Amino acid sequence: MSQATIIILDVGRIVALADEKDEKSFFESAKECAARILERKILSQGKNLVGIILLGSKVTKNNMASQFDGAFRHIEVLSELQTPNWKMIRNLPDKPSNGKGDWFEALLVAADYYKNCVSGVKLASKQIILMTNFKKRPSGAPDSVDEVLNGFKEEGYEVNVIGPDIYSKELENKATDLIKEFVEATNGATATVENIMKYDLLFHRKKVTNAIPWNIDLSIGPNIKIPVSSYSRIKDDPAVKSWQKAVKDPITTTSSTSEAVVKTKEYINQESGTKVEAEDKVQGLQYGQKIIPFSETDKKTMQYQPGEKCLSVYGFTSADNIKWQNLNGDGLNYVFGRKGDKRAQKAVRCLVECLHELNLVGIVRKVHFNNTNPKMFALMPVIDTNNFVCLSLIGICYKEDIKQMSFPATNLKKHKCTQEQVDAFKELINAMDLTKAYDDTFDDTEAFPIAECVSPSVQYVLDCIAFRAMNPDKPLPKPREEILTLFKVPPLLEANAKKPLEKLKSLFTLTKVEVKKRKNKNAPLDIDQFKIPVGDLQSDNPNIPNMPKIQLPTKDDVTEIKTISTVNPIEDFKALQSRNKPLSELATEMIKAIESLIHNNIDGNYSKAIDAMKHLRSEFVKTDPTDYNDWVKKLKVELVDSDKTEVVDLLTEKQVSYILKHENSLSTYEDEHSHEESQMYENDTIPNSTELTISTDVQNMFDD
Repeated sequence: MSQATIIILDVGRIVALADEKDEKSFFESAKECAARILERKILSQGKNLVGIILLGSKVTKNNMASQFDGAFRHIEVLSELQTPNWKMIRNLPDKPSNGKGDWFEALLVAADYYKNCVSGVKLASKQIILMTNFKKRPSGAPDSVDEVLNGFKEEGYEVNVIGPDIYSKELENKATDLIKEFVEATNGATATVENIMKYDLLFHRKKVTNAIPWNIDLSIGPNIKIPVSSYSRIKDDPAVKSWQKAVKDPITTTSSTSEAVVKTKEYINQESGTKVEAEDKVQGLQYGQKIIPFSETDKKTMQYQPGEKCLSVYGFTSADNIKWQNLNGDGLNYVFGRKGDKRAQKAVRCLVECLHELNLVGIVRKVHFNNTNPKMFALMPVIDTNNFVCLSLIGICYKEDIKQMSFPATNLKKHKCTQEQVDAFKELINAMDLTKAYDDTFDDTEAFPIAECVSPSVQYVLDCIAFRAMNPDKPLPKPREEILTLFKVPPLLEANAKKPLEKLKSLFTLTKVEVKKRKNKNAPLDIDQFKIPVGDLQSDNPNIPNMPKIQLPTKDDVTEIKTISTVNPIEDFKALQSRNKPLSELATEMIKAIESLIHNNIDGNYSKAIDAMKHLRSEFVKTDPTDYNDWVKKLKVELVDSDKTEVVDLLTEKQVSYILKHENSLSTYEDEHSHEESQMYENDTIPNSTELTISTDVQNMFDD
């Protein structure tokens, strides 16, 4: 059965004038409220039927006007009673008219429409929402008002009023007295436009549906089976469960749900290139270079079969063993005894009381449908203060889903807090109490109450859907202020927490920990951005990009040198050598600096690297030259591989190559080329010999 609502919207010139307090007229506020009501009913996707009647319209279009000449004028049935859609919001008038209508006659038109114009539909409720400012009295209220009220009662009409406060003393007149009788006689309600937009229509609401039970027998052992019904208490549903696909015509820019893009899927034999029918194909698994057929029959035989649907108790454990970290967030179900089965209800109540007294929790296996994946749940007792007794069913994570995390011990002496610090934290907790977030001017002092706070993400998604429906070509808006308020701390709590926070800051001295970012050593260097004329570098040209700043060490910083840098490697070497640092460590740092100067050179000037090598060579001449010669040999191979043969020639020219035997008797090098010739001979003979076995056609292919 559907719920029907007829909205009577006043669009006459009486509601066109703006109030003194705010700039909006009653027509603008009422139209916005009516659009929001339609928007909520559309997005809730409930069984709602809505009709719209315009009061004070230029056009007279209603069934009563055709029966009574000269009466029921300027009342237009804009939209028939139908499922609400976005077109109804677009059809609302943009501007008020100059007509004047009678709201009492509009109520009679709405009642007549329910009685004579609606057929073939069973209505659970018949609601009439009147939206006017009551500045115009009814032109001819009949003497038989009691007869009209009795008719409204008999037909089950409910009259609600959205407008000014009809119970205020400022609006006491015949019009408000008459509408009060309709509201009270039909058990209706009244509210101002501001209040209903601020509270009732502030957020979208979910469609109210009756809970569907999952009927199953709760099995405990081989002999005990209790007929129970499981209801979903908490379920993580998306904002929109199902989307209806539509194809947009690029020419007419209209969307159609009856048309769709046709997709075809064909199977082609790669060997023959012929088409294969879907029923002739056989699935397979690739194992190395072979494809092994794997049919659906094989898949079913290997698949685990959980069996028929069930809710079986595996055993009971202490409630202390069930930690909140081991529970998943797939939802919460409540389990009751089967409806109408008193023995089952008594058995469930007895089980709940036993689990509660013994501090136990049941571990159950659940298969929702036949041959679906089984899941493990914790069966816990629930006893409410209002004698509400049932079992709660919440999922338990498997071992593979739990991640073990180790944390350092906090019960150490250095982490121990003083009593003053503990008291300061207690003061902050009391100041941030959400149950006392508002003062006496609010009806409820609690902020973000449980089961009443809406989801900001769901509200924003629904807002975007409504905005896109009304504005198909505009970009989506940012979240409105009401949604952003859900992320903010209430002002009273923020004010109360200032002093406790300042006290905590004074009791705890915090040091900022700077996390060093890892540098990418292989990041490419764009040289072109640094090619700037020298004259521009000396001027204050604002177009020059920010050059990297390098702080050169001064003479006073020598004592602070800890390693050999590429700026002054020789001076750093001498400074560290004066502190009795061993040559083995100095050589490692010096070699690292020299290789950096050679490999990262961008101007072709290797004088600094050559000078550093000369100094290092002179030090190794005094000791064992083996490490130096091995490094030079390795360096020359790297330079040849990186196409820097000019540096190899430069090392020989500047006499910074191998330490020869006549310089130090421990050296194994007689002359400069003794080892290189043998090495070159060994490397050259291998490619020449292999090239003879490769044909000319193959060589030309690789050249291409």
